[in-house]
Amino acid sequence: MAEPEEATRYYINKLADEDVMDDLSVVLGGGMPVAPFVKTLLTTGVMNGLHSIDVSIIIAPVIHAFIKAAMTSYGIEVRDDITSPEEALKEREKKRLQTALELALADAGTKQDDPGTAMLQEIQTTLNAEDVEATTEDAEMDMEVSESAEPMGLMAKEA
Repeated sequence: MAEPEEATRYYINKLADEDVMDDLSVVLGGGMPVAPFVKTLLTTGVMNGLHSIDVSIIIAPVIHAFIKAAMTSYGIEVRDDITSPEEALKEREKKRLQTALELALADAGTKQDDPGTAMLQEIQTTLNAEDVEATTEDAEMDMEVSESAEPMGLMAKEA
C-alpha cells in the first residue's frame, strides 16, 4: 500500500471488527497506552511489507484517534502515551533546578559560613533525597511483583 489513504482504510477496517475492539478494550482498559500500541501495529505492517515507514508516520495520528474514539464509545478512558506531558515537564524543571543549583554551588566555591550557600546545599540535598526515595519505591514495587510472580515457561519447570 503506497498511498496513506489505502493503508488507513486497511487498518480502520481491520480494527473496526467487533471481536478486535472487544480485545482492544480489555488491553487498553487495563492501562496500556494507545501510542505504543499504534506504533507496534504500524511497525508490524512495515515489517510484513504492507506499507512503508513513511506511510506509517503519516497515518499514525489517524489510527491513534480512531482507536481512542472507539474506546470512548465503549466508555473506556485511555491514556495516550506512557508518560504524560505534565510529568515530563515536571521532570525537566527538576533537572533544570538541579543543574542551576550545581552551577551556583560551583560558582560560590567553598564558603563555609555563607548562609546562601548553605541554603543551596540544603535544597540540593532535599532534591537528591527525593530522587533516592522515588528510586527505592520503584525498586521495592519491582521486587514485590517479581517475588509474587510464579516462574513461567519451559525453563521455569522444576526438576
